[in-house]
Amino acid sequence: MRVTMTKLMTALALLVLCVPAPRHAAAQPLTPLPAVVISVSVTIWPAIVADRKGYFKDEGLDFEFINSGSSTRSAQQVAAGSAPIGSSSMVDTMRAIAAGAKIKVFLNSLAVGTHSLVGGKHIKSVKDLKGKRVMTGGAGDITNLWWIAMAKANGLDPEKDVDLMFSGATTARLAALVAGGVDATMLSTPQSFQAIQDGYTDLGPVAPYLGEFPMMIWHVNEAWAQTHEKEVLAFIRAHNRAVRYMTDPAHREEVSKMLAEASRSSLDDALKTWDVCMKVKAFVEDGGISDAATIRVRDTLLASGDLKTSAAPNAYVDRRFMEKAAAK
Repeated sequence: MRVTMTKLMTALALLVLCVPAPRHAAAQPLTPLPAVVISVSVTIWPAIVADRKGYFKDEGLDFEFINSGSSTRSAQQVAAGSAPIGSSSMVDTMRAIAAGAKIKVFLNSLAVGTHSLVGGKHIKSVKDLKGKRVMTGGAGDITNLWWIAMAKANGLDPEKDVDLMFSGATTARLAALVAGGVDATMLSTPQSFQAIQDGYTDLGPVAPYLGEFPMMIWHVNEAWAQTHEKEVLAFIRAHNRAVRYMTDPAHREEVSKMLAEASRSSLDDALKTWDVCMKVKAFVEDGGISDAATIRVRDTLLASGDLKTSAAPNAYVDRRFMEKAAAK
């Protein structure tokens, strides 16, 4: 009897194993979501955290970074449909839209710039740059707009009072400063930390000079967004969850390690970057971009000649995605 009972229990166990699981218990497949970014850096730090913490997967997304190497190329590739979403500077995105690109800003990534103006060891203040050589990223670059604002705030004509020079990459601008080719330049982190540590003069962060002026944003292909609102909202929820997590001081070291590993920078520089970001309030918990901020960027570009005609904020930013994600 004992042998018979053992055989019966074994048979029942095998029968249970062979019964298929209910359909609702099966894991849902993830939806692919490739995103074009300039590079993996502080400009997309919340997305890095969302990816590393599994927030995108929690929202049903199989997220993938695709490096474009430049802000303008990111906008161009999303407009062409090479990827549904991407990250670019606010100014480049608005220029692209004005030129006919069918994309819309849908989320704030880096609310203000984390760059600093760094001078030579002989320079003690922004006013000392009168008659000197200053280098920015280009006539239409965001770094040049920062320089214009900083110069005017310090009583200088940004073009007439200095010999203005251009170079697109932070690394090249740092090399020019070290070589003595320029007297001051705009540097992003961690290059700014490196220069200041080596004795070059910290002339201050750029963040206070343009007010509410979004630096890096996420944009979406308009045609794709019409039929993929679910994915856009899922991305926003994961991104904003990451912002809330990473801005908690208790997670400073953890998220700094994520940035250091993803961007191949040192942990010390990543920690300093976190400190700068928190000081200037670089990230927005709801990812929002106000009409006032959009108008400020638009009017700055109109004044510089980068935009030829004015348009309403909704020509550049589709706020319904941010608002819907925040409502859930």
